[in-house]
Amino acid sequence: MMDRSNHKSEIRNQKSAFTLVELLVVITIIGILIALLLPAVQAAREAARRLQCQNNFKQVGVALHNYHTVIGCFPPGTMSLFPLPVAGCADAPPGFPREFVGVGWGTFILPYIEQQSLYDKFNFKANNWAYGWPPDPAGATGNLILAATRQQVYLCPSDSQAQSGERMGYTGTTYPGHPGKPGDLAMSNMTGICDSVSTFCDTALQPYHQKQFREADGVMANIQACKIADIKDGTSNTLMIGEITGAGPGSYTAQFWFCWGVYSTERGINGPGTIPGGQNPAAFSWFTAGLSSYHPDGCNFTMADGSVQFLSQNIDATLLKCLTTRAGGEVFHYGF
Repeated sequence: MMDRSNHKSEIRNQKSAFTLVELLVVITIIGILIALLLPAVQAAREAARRLQCQNNFKQVGVALHNYHTVIGCFPPGTMSLFPLPVAGCADAPPGFPREFVGVGWGTFILPYIEQQSLYDKFNFKANNWAYGWPPDPAGATGNLILAATRQQVYLCPSDSQAQSGERMGYTGTTYPGHPGKPGDLAMSNMTGICDSVSTFCDTALQPYHQKQFREADGVMANIQACKIADIKDGTSNTLMIGEITGAGPGSYTAQFWFCWGVYSTERGINGPGTIPGGQNPAAFSWFTAGLSSYHPDGCNFTMADGSVQFLSQNIDATLLKCLTTRAGGEVFHYGF
């Protein structure tokens, strides 16, 4: 009887054990399930990040409209002035006040994104950015320290570099004669839409000088305070703020919110001025790159009416130009 009982027990133990083949089958099934689920999880996370990014663009749109309500116009995209004439580039308007030199739209709207205390600390009479490079040591140093303050609303949740706290060297490591280091100014993944064509002079000696922004056809140009009444094409049909990404550490990293902060749409979305994945070239990325993002297939934009739209990177170049101009008189239908 004992032998028979032991034999039955051995049979039960043999039946309850996994064979190597069965174990491999189970592992394979688990691997397949993970392979199927992981893209879905990643897509869901990216959808959440994209939604948060759109919420940021919406907040900025509300801030810009609150600024317009109080001041009577949208802020200029930037206030870059050129004290010395440069061949092929326009001079600053005669007698233009020196206050706010170098300040961009991201600074002007600080009080409207709950950053009034930070705004009050800026010295707006300092020559922060005389004509691009370098900051004026007579008064701008304190401003640059303030400009290192990270503003979450200007950052894209899908940009891991921005979320890590990476900051931008205002002279960069590639700018001749100004061997600066990264990490001086806080990044921004947002830029003002200033023009439908390149906004910089194409001169051999001074490639970083801007053209006459007063002739720019967008909403957020240089030394240009655009009113809603100036947007003849309709605020819902006109781009105001667009999305940009950065380059790798050690070079120009995206854009900063403190100053400049304007792009044209000439190079499209994730276009020739960017590399696959939506990242701008490392050197002089502002001047060669278009709009770009880490979101699949396109970028977020704030329209002049404050709404947020996601534009495909495959958008027709002519249509993108129509959406850029504030008073071009174009007749088109995009289907928002």
